[in-house]
Amino acid sequence: MAVMAQWRDMTFEVSTNKVNAVEDLSFSYEQIADNNKDAEGTPKTNQRGTNLFPLSCSVTLHSAAGINVRAEISKWQKLVTKTGYFYLQGKKLGPVVQLRKVSVSGIMLDDLGRMRVAKLSLTFKEYDKKTTSVIDTSALKVGAKKSQKAEKKPSNKQAAKSKKQTIKVGSMVKLTGKKYATGQTIPDWVKKKSHKVSQIKGEKALLGSPNGICSWAYLNELTLV
Repeated sequence: MAVMAQWRDMTFEVSTNKVNAVEDLSFSYEQIADNNKDAEGTPKTNQRGTNLFPLSCSVTLHSAAGINVRAEISKWQKLVTKTGYFYLQGKKLGPVVQLRKVSVSGIMLDDLGRMRVAKLSLTFKEYDKKTTSVIDTSALKVGAKKSQKAEKKPSNKQAAKSKKQTIKVGSMVKLTGKKYATGQTIPDWVKKKSHKVSQIKGEKALLGSPNGICSWAYLNELTLV
């Protein structure tokens, strides 16, 4: 499997079982500047920084390529207003971006009215709490209230101590999430076992390389053992 790009838990990949390659990727870096004239009439430029980072791309969904077209559209629809880093070849592309718009076009139906082909156009923009009118209220971005923190406070002192420790290369951990960072579902037998952290990149950790599961997982979905 080759994961071309990823945003949150949505992947753009090419494999023997699934093909939903990222297409028409576009982004820009634009300077904000005010062009004025000083008292003597000489052109003067006042620098104002840069505009919020825009990013857009598209993906063609095809049932023959292992995609449940309607289900995939629904997943993207639920993520509008959510935020996260856009990863290209496993590396962050720009700052945290918010999914602003999902456009669906080129729909092809079968005789039963099922969607067989559709093209999604995705529009993202840099997330800035000060200027963005629609705030991402997901649990990943919003801190818990004091009352909620009190309810979730661990009763086991050993567990509380382990949470304060930092996961690093060589640590033994267990997975708590439902999916790997590459999008595949984590089997139950994998969750029951402990795995060694082989590498850490940004928000992800490579587990069990080269003789273990050799899979990437999000650091916030790992617990020390």
